[in-house]
Formats: sequence, C-alpha cells, structure tokens
Amino acid sequence: MGFLKNLTTEKLELMITILSVILILTIPQYGVIIAFIMVIVYLRRSKNRFEIRKSIGLKRPNNLPILIFVTAILGILIELVIEIFVNPIIEKITNSKIDISEVEMESFGDYLTWIVIGFVIGGLLEEILFRGFLITRISKFLRADKMGNCLALFLTSLLFGLCHLYQGWSGVISTGLIGFIFGIIFLTFNKNLWYSILTHGFVNATALTILYFGYYEKIESLIF
Repeated sequence: MGFLKNLTTEKLELMITILSVILILTIPQYGVIIAFIMVIVYLRRSKNRFEIRKSIGLKRPNNLPILIFVTAILGILIELVIEIFVNPIIEKITNSKIDISEVEMESFGDYLTWIVIGFVIGGLLEEILFRGFLITRISKFLRADKMGNCLALFLTSLLFGLCHLYQGWSGVISTGLIGFIFGIIFLTFNKNLWYSILTHGFVNATALTILYFGYYEKIESLIF
C-alpha cells in the first residue's frame, strides 16, 4: 500500500492501463471485470477523484430526455445495420457464425434479466473501462491530440473485440467494429461517456429483443 501511495497519478494510471491490457488479453471475460474493479477503486480512492471522473467522461448530461432519445435511436440503428449488412459479410469472410449460445432466454423474465445485464455489464462496465478510462489514458500517454485519440480508438477497439473471443473470430471482428463505433460516439460528443454508455445499452437491448422474438435469422437473411 505504501508503494501505491508514493506513485504519482500519471504513474498509477499507466500501471492500471498496462495491467488492464494484460488482463484483457490473457483472461478476456474475467480480465475485463478485474480491470473494471481496478479502475473503480482508483476512481473512488483518488484524492482528486471528481476531476478524474470528469476526465473519463462521467459528466452530468445537460438534457436527459434528449440524451435518452439520441442514444436510443443510435443504438437501434447501429444494431440493425450491423445485423442486416455487416455480420452476414463477416460470417461469409470467416466462414463461421457468431456464437451467441451464451445468451439463453426461455422466459420473459430471462429476457428482462438480460436487458439489465446488457445495460449494466455491457453499457456501464465496458464503457467506463474501454472508452472512458482506456481511450483517455492511452491517448494521454501516446499524445494528447487527434493522433493520440485515433491510436487509442483503434487499440481499444481491438481489445474490445478480443475480449469477445468466446463468440468466435466472427464475433471478435463484429464486436471490435461496434467498439470502434462506440469510441467514435464517445469522441464525437466531447468525451461525454453517457452517450456511449446508453448507446451501448440500447444496442444490446435491440439485439436481445430481436433474439427473444425469434427474428435473428430472418433479419440476417434480409439482404444476403
């Protein structure tokens, strides 16, 4: 503990960033959760925690109804475009289907549970880690300019895809692309993390709704 107290903010953030990347690459699903816990502990225990939270994009939204409306539209559109146009192409190129067997919904209660998981684990947890902390910190360590943001965007999108390896390589490519889109949303809205958090949640909710009502195969075969 004494060692950690003697670290500067920049060195501590660099250490958390490096450990997060290692954890995500070595034990993808569990590594994401452990890395997220490290980030949250850091945010809560830091002396200048309010400034750090603001720096990763946890800013108070100016207009909550507009925020929800914009992110809901974005989430629905992104998921439909991905399912109708992008995923069929990815699956043809890789000659493998995206593995979604982990999601089991036998009742409406299961569906609602997965919706909550989609917003909390997918939206809140993953966005705080990948877009809020990793994009801003990697950008700062590389170069705090547009080039730094671009490099951080590509690196975090790659990591985001790899942590979904349980979906197969088609899933890695698909989620990596979606992570890239979330990163663009985060940067476009002046690094206000709530836009990517809620968009991510609505993307997941749309995908789960399609799956629950049995339209997954039909939507994928609309064009291809």
